[in-house]
Amino acid sequence: MNRRVQGRHCQRYAGDPSISNAEIKSEKQQLRKALRELRRSFSQTKQSEAARRAALHAQTLPQWPGASKIGLYLDADGELGTQTIISTALDQQKDIYLPVIGPENTLAFANWKTGQPLVPNRFGINEPDSSAPRCAIAELDILFMPLVAWDKRGNRLGMGAGYYDRALRGISGPSLIGLAHSEQEIDDVPSDDWDVVVEAVLTEQGVHHCQKEG
Repeated sequence: MNRRVQGRHCQRYAGDPSISNAEIKSEKQQLRKALRELRRSFSQTKQSEAARRAALHAQTLPQWPGASKIGLYLDADGELGTQTIISTALDQQKDIYLPVIGPENTLAFANWKTGQPLVPNRFGINEPDSSAPRCAIAELDILFMPLVAWDKRGNRLGMGAGYYDRALRGISGPSLIGLAHSEQEIDDVPSDDWDVVVEAVLTEQGVHHCQKEG
């Protein structure tokens, strides 16, 4: 457990009827604040080395050799850097698709190559422009998902807007891989029924395959 940020929060959440939705929401907010502050505190040297190592570990994923369409995101707010993974994938002739926020808070994925234009969305995060070809999320081979926190069962804590949860609802593919610093692991991520779990988490330490409940 990451005691630096988790403190007393070590109880199980999933399936516990004694824990209300309000308590789960409050717990998520507290963890989100603490872990965002933690990852922002990492030095540029640490960030760069973590991104380099993660890109090496990404290539050990069993899905990687056969994957041609990979969903990724442009890192911000202290997230584990994605540029090295993107460059590695492009060098291996894989197609990269970045998230694009659409009307009514929908999430789509648009093709991007180095040097192609990016435009800021309403959150100030760069994304491909409207001319970039889209890919249905179910047609992606691997989707690397940003995490604020994660646990060994694949539960994940995002930024709270639910874009990925809505976009993946009812979708059987692609392989869902979380991407985070190892320090963002905690014992138990508070979760709701609609939260999407990941099958593995990629950190600078390696690939952590998750053991789903049930």
